[in-house]
Amino acid sequence: MANSKISVENLNLHYGENHALKDVNMEIADHAITAFIGPSGCGKSTFLRCLNRMNDLVPGIRIEGEVNYAGQNIYAPNVDTTWLR
Repeated sequence: MANSKISVENLNLHYGENHALKDVNMEIADHAITAFIGPSGCGKSTFLRCLNRMNDLVPGIRIEGEVNYAGQNIYAPNVDTTWLR
């Protein structure tokens, strides 16, 4: 998508042995209103915590894939999480 602000590519999240998010791919357009709808326990909050890097604070989490905000991978080592949030 040419005007995407957030791009998620092959995002996987593991809580120890539990594979909570599996190969999530999506693009969110700039100035778009986006809703995450689903049953309890399906990964909505976990995914949102990935976008805000809040899972960094949880022990035993492993995240694979890429989340880009305005063209920058938010999981790159040089990203300032205070700026991101």
